[in-house]
Amino acid sequence: MDKKCKSSLSVLILCLVSLFGLKDTGIFIADHAQTTYSGNKIYFETGEEAKIIDSSDKGYLVEKGSAKVTVPHTKVQLTEKVTRTYKVIKSTSIKNDKNEIVRNLFIGEELEEISMGNGYILAKTSDGVKGNVSLLCLELTSENKTKEEVKVEKKDNKDTKNYEIKASGQAKEAVDLALDKLGSTYVYGDTGKDGYDCSGLIYAVYKNQLGINLPRTSSEQSKYGKQVSRSDLQAGDLIFFNTSGNGVSHVGIYMGDGEFVHSSSGQKKVIVSKLSENYYDTRYVNATRVL
Repeated sequence: MDKKCKSSLSVLILCLVSLFGLKDTGIFIADHAQTTYSGNKIYFETGEEAKIIDSSDKGYLVEKGSAKVTVPHTKVQLTEKVTRTYKVIKSTSIKNDKNEIVRNLFIGEELEEISMGNGYILAKTSDGVKGNVSLLCLELTSENKTKEEVKVEKKDNKDTKNYEIKASGQAKEAVDLALDKLGSTYVYGDTGKDGYDCSGLIYAVYKNQLGINLPRTSSEQSKYGKQVSRSDLQAGDLIFFNTSGNGVSHVGIYMGDGEFVHSSSGQKKVIVSKLSENYYDTRYVNATRVL
């Protein structure tokens, strides 16, 4: 393999690492709903991690589940920024979005990455020219990560002893068991080993501790038991929300007095929230009674 091929291969490997393993991360500093091209709405909660896969003048391209949407820069604050610089190793040019040459680049010239594309980067030259440059003509020379602490207003969780649950029997036991887990870490796919995801908390309480054979996912849980109206909610009922834009994707245990306990991906822990909060009020889907 000649030097040019080896160089191109090295560039591709480095760029694949950059593209798939070193994305910017951020935190949503405000609730946000974004409509996809197919008409579905994707919801983001204050404090939720933003998985940023690209950036442009229009905003950040954020991934949630299988959906990718562009959200305004003002809704997200970066917590980790990766800055990459490249050196031109083959004669090439910098082009605009219409694939028109802005100017030719010289070998050895350094470029700063603005965002990553498919086989190219949006780059800025030392004299301020911005445009697209083929990755095959570049060599990654440096990569620096900077972290910034983001403070968002968190919901205060009251101590469990301050809750007066107006229920008895297994319904009260279910709420009490869930409240015992307040502050536990949100861990996707977990039912109590290291933490809980939303349906994992329900599964842990109802199946593992009360012996009630519930399905594992929130979508399936929403079909289990007796359907009850929102106006007829009682402590111990399961309440379901559409937070992804694709049907039921979140669940909590109703406590009474308009409050529910749940494992929040946005707050990264088990918390108590009010059903009247705009985020949950507008995303409420249904409720079931299994006790």
